[in-house]
Amino acid sequence: MSALTNNKSAFAIGAVLLLAAAGVACTSGSGDSDAVTVQGNVPIAYVKRPVSTLGNPTDSIMTGAGGDLYIRDRSSPSATETNVTGAMTQGQGDVSDPEVSFDGNKILFAMRRPADGNWSVWEYSTTAKSLRRIQCDAAAQGDDVDPAYLPDGRIVFVSNRQEGTKRQMQAQGITPYTYVDEYEREATTALHVMDNDGKNCKQISFNQSHDRNPTVLSTGEIMFARWDHVGERNQFSIFKINPDGTNPFIVYGAHSPGNSYLHPREMQDGRVLSTVMPLSRTREGGSLEVIDITHFSDIDSHLDTGSSPPPNQLGEVAGQFQATRLLFGDGDKSEQEKMRGGGVSPFGRYSTPYPLWDDTGRALVVFTPSQPVQRTNAATGAMETVEGTPKYGIYMLDLNGKTLRPVVLPQDGFYYSDPVPLQARPRPPTKNAFVPDATIGAGLGLLDVNTVYDNDRLQRMGDPVLAAGESIPRPSGRPDIANLKKPGTAAYDNRVARFFRISKAVQTPGGLSREAIGETEFEMQQIVGYGVIEPDGSIRAKVPADTPITITALDKDGRAFTPHTNWIQAREGERRFCKGCHSSRLSTTNANGGNFLNDPASVGVHPDGTATTTMAQTRGALDAAYADLKHDPIYSDYWTPKYNALAGATPATPQPGISLTYAGLATPPGIKGPGSCATTWSAKDCSIVINFAEHIQPVLTAKCTGCHAGTTAAAGIDLSATTSAASGRVTGYDELLIGDPLLDANGLPIITIDDDGEVRIERESAPVMAGSARSSRLVERLSEQPLKADATATSRRAFCRSGGTACINGATFQNHAAMLNASEKRLIAEWADIGAQYFNDPFTSSGALRSNAAQLSEQAFACRVQPILKTTCATCHQPFGGNGSSGNPVNANFVANRFILTGNTGADFSVTATMVTNLSAPDSSLLLLKPSHSTTSPAPTHPDAPGAAAGTPVLPTGSADYATLQSWITGGPSLGCP
Repeated sequence: MSALTNNKSAFAIGAVLLLAAAGVACTSGSGDSDAVTVQGNVPIAYVKRPVSTLGNPTDSIMTGAGGDLYIRDRSSPSATETNVTGAMTQGQGDVSDPEVSFDGNKILFAMRRPADGNWSVWEYSTTAKSLRRIQCDAAAQGDDVDPAYLPDGRIVFVSNRQEGTKRQMQAQGITPYTYVDEYEREATTALHVMDNDGKNCKQISFNQSHDRNPTVLSTGEIMFARWDHVGERNQFSIFKINPDGTNPFIVYGAHSPGNSYLHPREMQDGRVLSTVMPLSRTREGGSLEVIDITHFSDIDSHLDTGSSPPPNQLGEVAGQFQATRLLFGDGDKSEQEKMRGGGVSPFGRYSTPYPLWDDTGRALVVFTPSQPVQRTNAATGAMETVEGTPKYGIYMLDLNGKTLRPVVLPQDGFYYSDPVPLQARPRPPTKNAFVPDATIGAGLGLLDVNTVYDNDRLQRMGDPVLAAGESIPRPSGRPDIANLKKPGTAAYDNRVARFFRISKAVQTPGGLSREAIGETEFEMQQIVGYGVIEPDGSIRAKVPADTPITITALDKDGRAFTPHTNWIQAREGERRFCKGCHSSRLSTTNANGGNFLNDPASVGVHPDGTATTTMAQTRGALDAAYADLKHDPIYSDYWTPKYNALAGATPATPQPGISLTYAGLATPPGIKGPGSCATTWSAKDCSIVINFAEHIQPVLTAKCTGCHAGTTAAAGIDLSATTSAASGRVTGYDELLIGDPLLDANGLPIITIDDDGEVRIERESAPVMAGSARSSRLVERLSEQPLKADATATSRRAFCRSGGTACINGATFQNHAAMLNASEKRLIAEWADIGAQYFNDPFTSSGALRSNAAQLSEQAFACRVQPILKTTCATCHQPFGGNGSSGNPVNANFVANRFILTGNTGADFSVTATMVTNLSAPDSSLLLLKPSHSTTSPAPTHPDAPGAAAGTPVLPTGSADYATLQSWITGGPSLGCP
């Protein structure tokens, strides 16, 4: 048991004792054993890399010196090991991500040699003992990692070259730029494919943040881990996609325990073996989970397959379970669950599993015993126990025999990763080539949603998002589609979902000013267009191809119920079909009272429809322009006249029309796209751009600042257009997005540390909830309608309601319902719904990027600035995840912490550049302005220095560290590096 007892900490020794008590066998490191070798004694390949390359799930590409590819002639501690790449790396290069061919004779991997500017895909032939580089032929340059063989001989890989997106930028007249993830840190990685010789290199996935860890399923589809970060949703879930980029779909993990599902691989029996971990602080190690993707989309969401899911190996009916529960049982289940989160896991952590295909139910896994260390908490000054550097070795896990045995023992300063056996396995079928539908139109895909009322039985598109007086009839638990779509019924007349909005992500350039994005978890977005939700809840829309988009159901006033919680895409000419909002992906229609499809026999619509077409599909078949997105939400009752014309129909009164245009705006939003967008709206080319100072502030100035301006503003809300010294933005924006700090008995802001160790200043609930107009008290007051805003807050900004809660601080109720016109209310709702950003265009009116990164020295950052940030800031400014539960206010008193530091130099440089908001006046840049203030300072308030007296800033003005950062911003000469 030498591999496990190598660490002498109490936690590690305890883990070893637990292994022994559970009957888990450990080899001594000498001799071979059938239990530790792959069937047939085949070799295994893996990488050994320096521990400096251990990152977080959000670090897609890490580079160090000393990584190499190794082959061991069999999976045994005593087997001979060969360094395959040493002659090329010479101890200064790096290697990652090996993957074996289906015949077991070749290995794909990524390598960066000492003189290489980027990572590239390489192949090693075990029969010819030869290496060859496979160079992507795309014009866009970048790093290529994580390759895998496709059944047809091509290669899928991960790259930050962003080939397809940059090609689109070029076509749109934009000088192509590399865009970064939703933390503004790293160049975003997407899935690409290429021929075996590097030709025909194309991007196939389009996301705002990283897509990682592609492997090929037995169906021929690609399974991968996707960083989902849309507003409050911030996690990695398991996705799949066809090799041509069609039909990307979430497989598992949107609402399950653990934040990030990484390294998913298919098991021989069709289940998936994956690691589950938090977004940061565990060096990409976590719990090892067995997931039933055949019957479940989440741990408690089984698919409607017509039968009950079978119990798992633990006798439970659930989507996943921890593999360690087979080893240790459930006597210490809560301790095992610590592997899924942060803190110290006494059971160690797992990474990069490879389930074997040799009929034994075993898996090669990377494992480290617990490595606890003591340190001083930078936020509190107290001593704490945290996880130290892991000691990752390679082990053989037997899920049936309940054993864990070492294969490759850990080595100080390095870690082992990605073990793959050189073992043949069945070649999956080649997916049929996608044939684009030319009738959809160039540059467009088609979305068909069966019904927005369908749901997954957990009410994520149901009661939690409905306001007082709203309802979706469900006489049998399922939405009553039959009455919702029948004119003349109360259900038809009172439908809550009336329009849908398509928005697209705007690619974020590196170093984009933090002031430009604003106080929100959302990235920049632009509105592509609108359409009508038909009475049965169906949608048909033509959307821009190869673009991350969201689809949102809206009420009659154009306000969102809940946005789609991950970026979706369609290829050019592809029809994307969705059963329903949040529906189980294998759900079936129910003809008994809950038929989700258009049934003319029961509804009595015109005979052009069939039992297999929705109302949207029926209209689309009759009108070629029906699926074209519109500039405005406009509705006229199409179905009631059709119904009234039928023999035997009881005449119904058509519903009044709805028209939400910008006609009532003095300053309408800008339109991005060619000149033709002003007269002919095109989802492919045109988008609506809303910038706060240019479009929202004029409305506030014209209609609100008569009462809400200056220090004596009504309700304490100053909506004036004066520039805030704290942020560089207009005051009205900060007043709407940032609640004032809550004060304790001594008049000092209340500081808390949450379960993730994140320091927060408790604040009053802000008037605008970014991402949800219906959850914003501002929107409630403008309509004088109780919606979904937090009604329990008692701060001075908790608006009173007419006929409801008493007004705060003796204020008098003032009816705002008629103060703004319909156009102004539409604009404010749109802005709040898409994220309440300050700007939604990364370019200024002159065409320059809103970024200072090019004027800052990355070399000086690495040697002078980053060490200061690691000591002063990094403990608090870590990535934290969340699944963004829809329908209720989330983190209502929390100002977004978007300054994320993890130690990756290039990424930390990029995000720090976003905090440099004024090159000519460094003291006013957020990087210096915020940490030089304290809880007793005027805005912007910042938590005090740990262990210091109240009011002591983290980075005092005039200190040596302050001067260093100041000099870096101005490009001063005092930052020479050794």
